[in-house]
Amino acid sequence: MRLLMVFLKEPIPGKVKTRLASTVGDDEAARRYKALVEVLLRQLQGLENCRIRFCYAPDDADGAIRFWLLPQMNASSSDKENIYIAPTALGDKYRQEIDFRPQGDGNLGDRMQRAFAEGFTDGFEKIAVIGTDCPDCGARWINTGFSKMAKDTSHGMIGPSTDGGYYMLGLKAPCPTVFENIAWSESSVFDATITAAETAGFHLETLPALTDIDHEDDWGKLLEGSLGAALKKALGEELDSPDGICL
Repeated sequence: MRLLMVFLKEPIPGKVKTRLASTVGDDEAARRYKALVEVLLRQLQGLENCRIRFCYAPDDADGAIRFWLLPQMNASSSDKENIYIAPTALGDKYRQEIDFRPQGDGNLGDRMQRAFAEGFTDGFEKIAVIGTDCPDCGARWINTGFSKMAKDTSHGMIGPSTDGGYYMLGLKAPCPTVFENIAWSESSVFDATITAAETAGFHLETLPALTDIDHEDDWGKLLEGSLGAALKKALGEELDSPDGICL
């Protein structure tokens, strides 16, 4: 079975979207972060044969994260311990499995490396990780990424972001090297990860580049795009009709 790990934070002002907060303030940045996550959850409907694991921070936010996310996904308890089940866009025959894990200590590389190791230990054969900065990374691209990983010549896949990082990384086997000695949050993350993978003998299939939402201009472009209406709805704002009348 496949595993998609979603790295996210409790939406506490001052702790999320700090670059965006520099222009809109901590409270507004936290409100927008929460909306981004909720739009991303809708984008994940349609995942194929894939459990979602929410890897949260801080580690003591378990109750708050479940209280926030499970209702958003219409999820309920299952007969498996600590596994929840949610409906999907694929019909009543299919159900989405969900679980939760704390990220733990260390820098981003340490936390992702540990999460991948736990996933492989749990028996998953193909594992991918995404963040919450790229709401365009929905089921379409995730399913595509897992399909690319099925190639015999592939050891994984990566989706570059336009700021020089990546919005998704997938592996079929542990490769700690891709998380070591990376200057996280710098524009060299994608290139450094590719180099590290090649050094370890890992070939990563590349997906199309997508945009992370880090700054106010990114936010404005997102509102004008195809996800703008969903984002406004998540924010509780009025929608504009085609003729400019608020609905």
